[in-house]
Amino acid sequence: MIPHRRPLRLSQNLHSTQNGRPKLVLIDEAWVPALGKDPRLAYFADLRVDDVQAQIVRERPLEQFIDGFYCDRCNKGFVSEEVLKEGRRRYR
Repeated sequence: MIPHRRPLRLSQNLHSTQNGRPKLVLIDEAWVPALGKDPRLAYFADLRVDDVQAQIVRERPLEQFIDGFYCDRCNKGFVSEEVLKEGRRRYR
């Protein structure tokens, strides 16, 4: 069983708290450079495991699931900027 994590604040991207609900969000795996792998692909994903603070990442094999929110109005998943590493935050 996954330990309960503290609740996060809703993202600024959500239309209202009525539209947003907590949800596990699946993000892309961490970038691992390899021979013959195009390094530009590291920036292709919206959010990768290595963009998230280490204390937020779950143990293997669940590291790609993080606590986030889902907006029923726009059908998009979001995560709070509190969980992102400093370089990935848009609102500082």
